[in-house]
Amino acid sequence: MQAVDTLLKRACEKFTDATAIISPTDSMSYSELLARARGVADGLAAQGVRRGDVVGILGRRGAPAVVAVLGVWMSGAIVMLVDDALPQVRRATMLDAGPARATVDCADGHRIELRPVGAGSSVLDHEDHAYIAFTSGSTGKPKAIVGSHTGLSRFLEWQSGEFGIGPHDRFAHLTNLSFDVWFRDALTPLISGATLCVPDERHLDADGVLAFLRDNEITAFHLVPSLGKVWLSGAAPGEPISGVRLSFFAGEPLDGALVSAWQELFPECRVVNLYGPTETTLAQHFHRVPRNPSPGIQPVGRNLPHSRSHVLDENRKLCPDGTAGEIHIAAEHPSHGYLVDGRLVSPFVDVEVDGERVVAYPTGDLGRRAPDGGLEILGRADDQIKIAGVRIELQEVRSAIQAHPSVRDVFVCAQEDRFTKVIIAVVEGDATAERELRDHVGGRLMSVMLPSAYLFLPELPKLPNGKVDRKALSEVARVHVAERAERAEAERAAAERERGRTARPVAERLERIWLDVAGGAAGSLTDREANFFDVGGTSLTIVVLHSELQREFGVRFPLVRLFEHASFNAQRRFLTSVTQEPRDRAPSASATTAGRATRSRVLSTRRARRG
Repeated sequence: MQAVDTLLKRACEKFTDATAIISPTDSMSYSELLARARGVADGLAAQGVRRGDVVGILGRRGAPAVVAVLGVWMSGAIVMLVDDALPQVRRATMLDAGPARATVDCADGHRIELRPVGAGSSVLDHEDHAYIAFTSGSTGKPKAIVGSHTGLSRFLEWQSGEFGIGPHDRFAHLTNLSFDVWFRDALTPLISGATLCVPDERHLDADGVLAFLRDNEITAFHLVPSLGKVWLSGAAPGEPISGVRLSFFAGEPLDGALVSAWQELFPECRVVNLYGPTETTLAQHFHRVPRNPSPGIQPVGRNLPHSRSHVLDENRKLCPDGTAGEIHIAAEHPSHGYLVDGRLVSPFVDVEVDGERVVAYPTGDLGRRAPDGGLEILGRADDQIKIAGVRIELQEVRSAIQAHPSVRDVFVCAQEDRFTKVIIAVVEGDATAERELRDHVGGRLMSVMLPSAYLFLPELPKLPNGKVDRKALSEVARVHVAERAERAEAERAAAERERGRTARPVAERLERIWLDVAGGAAGSLTDREANFFDVGGTSLTIVVLHSELQREFGVRFPLVRLFEHASFNAQRRFLTSVTQEPRDRAPSASATTAGRATRSRVLSTRRARRG
């Protein structure tokens, strides 16, 4: 077994005085990283945490989280990342499902707090158990997946070696906690002697992130395609950024048009498409996208070493090249399975390939083998979707909605929108309870899982066998999104025609942009105190909102102002003030402090108000 902390300690001892992590508030050498991690490990040992215990790490991306992760591993315990911006109910569910023996609070000086847990945690006694990651679950609860030290170590070493990552590199740290991809985002640079550069805000606007890349001389980063689209659409025209040499895309289909536009902005950049589910330990496929990519969705290429993928038909027999089937991945060191009620449950199946028995993970992704031997992704075989790289089981969203007493039945589906997919809920229930329903769901799910719109019907249409008519309801959702896009386009055209004439009231212009960007309930803003996330906005679309507001009102302001002024009325007042005041006025210290508090509250998706 190769423990991940062994790789990190080796890097800390080799690159002692080099800068490991840098952020606007902290700079840390590799030796300092190791010393602080030892402090966390000693603190855990003093509290009685032992090998095999699960430790929840509460915080945001940044140096404290990295220190905590290394410290937990050095103590022999198992890491469970929990973003403190998640709703309180979901955080509690994750900590209980772990089950976490202790928590380390990164925002409070790595304060350690013990938690009462049952005997079920004793199942996690294998030295290769490294971390617990969560994905959306079809049962209505997030699924806990036990990750592998050996699998993670091999991936980190492969990525570092395959792409020549070393002390000359400066990686942008853009991935939030609570997802397994955090490990490659933060740790691939650190085992390589590179510098991990942390942005000064949780979410950066398009122009801000490009300035960050330039100012910090960033050479590489990971991101999802939808975020790349937002950057390209929102950024003002500027000089190409030649310093970036590697962009690792993952989590969503990567389109050739995006790659072409990306290479214009980053002319020296090699675009790499990664693919692989959490169950198989991070990515198991990679594809170096050529300078002139083919149109449409890019392939995910070939397997990593010690991994094989097979395209199988409904009888789990090998499909001929070019024929579509379900992708099954056989990784030498996959995860250890799902942790369910204190026991490990395997997600793997036995299949026979060319007369050989193979243990593989059925991904649920449809694909086919290309003539060159690479793999092409064609879609899903089930109701699982990805938004902003986050794996979402629509059944989990449905379960959260169905649990509200005003709902008799609900159908949930995903539809393509302006930059990414959106979730639409068609509800049979009391439309007057929409506000309470939104609060209920918002307190239980991540913001990326929240429906963009709730459409209410007296009764969901049924098929003769009594099941809901999924085709008819999907069409209801599709028409809603299409009509919403048409209205937004008409509003944009009208705004362009009126530009230069007497300006319309700020509220009218702001409402048009909210409708365009957030959709959902933004079209009927009866509650002007509702915030952007209440009406279908997400952590991705607030970046779009920021760009649209700056363009519409001809002002420049940092993205954080939209978290400080989260409600419609607050943004109306803010925009009224900035269009009448000098545009380079610095924010007060009190405003910045208040903004941090508001941003934390908003990003937690308003912890259950009635809890």
